[in-house]
Amino acid sequence: MNETQQIIANRIHEIAFNKVQLDSELIKSGILSSILLVDLATSLEEDFNVQIPFNEITVENFSNILLIEKFISEKR
Repeated sequence: MNETQQIIANRIHEIAFNKVQLDSELIKSGILSSILLVDLATSLEEDFNVQIPFNEITVENFSNILLIEKFISEKR
């Protein structure tokens, strides 16, 4: 994992008490509920100094670490 991916993985572990792989399904598997997903987005905003509009907290952007990393990089 690169540094960005590790930060995201650490946040997921802190919020959901689960260790995940880069391609682990986070939402459909139940690792992240809707409330935990918002918590994750808020934490990532602080970690990466980005703004994440509520309407962009979607399955398409937050299904796994790789998609989250891509989404964050587009916000920078």
